[in-house]
Amino acid sequence: MSGIIKLGNIVAKEIRVKSALSRSGLPEYDYALNPYLGCQHGCIYCYAMDFTRGEPGVKWGKVVYVKVNLIQALLRDIRRLRPGIVGVSTITDPYQPVESRYKLTRRSIEILCNAGYHVSIQTKSALIIRDIDVISKCGRSVDVGFTITTMRDTYRVIEPMAAHPMARASALRKIADLGIETWIFLGPVIPGINDRVEDYEPVIRLAKETNSQVIIDRFRPRPIIIRFMSRKLNPVHPVTREWWIKTLNSIMRLCRDYGVKCITAEDEWKMRTKI
Repeated sequence: MSGIIKLGNIVAKEIRVKSALSRSGLPEYDYALNPYLGCQHGCIYCYAMDFTRGEPGVKWGKVVYVKVNLIQALLRDIRRLRPGIVGVSTITDPYQPVESRYKLTRRSIEILCNAGYHVSIQTKSALIIRDIDVISKCGRSVDVGFTITTMRDTYRVIEPMAAHPMARASALRKIADLGIETWIFLGPVIPGINDRVEDYEPVIRLAKETNSQVIIDRFRPRPIIIRFMSRKLNPVHPVTREWWIKTLNSIMRLCRDYGVKCITAEDEWKMRTKI
C-alpha cells in the first residue's frame, strides 16, 4: 500500500500491480482492464463481489483499491501482447467517482486505442462524458455500454451510489450522437424489483432513440450476493424458470414493437464462442 485517502463515502487505498491487462473469462473480450478493485456504486446485486478479494470485496462499496501504477504496467503490457478486444471494466465500474481524481480509465483508453486495441467500455456513470474527446478519437475502435436496470427512482434500492438513470440516458445520447457504437445492458432483471413493464419499457425506448443494441440478463444468485442482498432487501424473491420466461417474453415483445435489436446475455456468449 502506498497511500490511504478518504474520498467521500469510501476509503481509497493505493496499490501497485505487475500488469494491467488480464486474459478475460468472457468470450466477447480478449483482455480485461480493471483500474480499480471494489466499486463505490455499491450495487447490491453485483457478481464482482464474488471475484474481488480482500477488503474491497468484504467491505463492498466502502473500500476501493486504486492501481496507481496502472499506466506504467499497461505500457509494458502492450509491448508484449497481441492487440485484441479489451473489456473496460469487468469487475468494477471504470467511471466510479474515484476516477475523477486518478484518471486511470481516461489514460488507459487513449493508450489502448493508439496501440491498435479495440476498447469496450461499460459503466453506470455520466462521468464518461468528461472523456468524449478521447473516446471520439478512437473511432470504430471503441464501443460504449451503459447498464440501466430501470428508469424509475427505485434504482436506489439496488444501486445506492450509482448515477441516476436519467443522467446515464443523457450521457448515452451524447455519445451516440457522435456516431460511436452504443449499447444498453438491461440487467440484472430481479424478481419483484425491476421486472415490471414500467421498469424496462423506457429503456427500450431509449435504445430506439439512440440506435443502441440491448443486452438482457436475469439476476444470477451467488452465495455472497444473496447474503449481501438479504441485509438490504426483504424478501429476496427466487429466480424461477417460469418467471424468467414470462418476463423475457414481455421484454422481447417490446423490442419487436420498437424495432430494437435485443439479445440475451446467454445468446451473446454463444455467438461470441462460435466466432
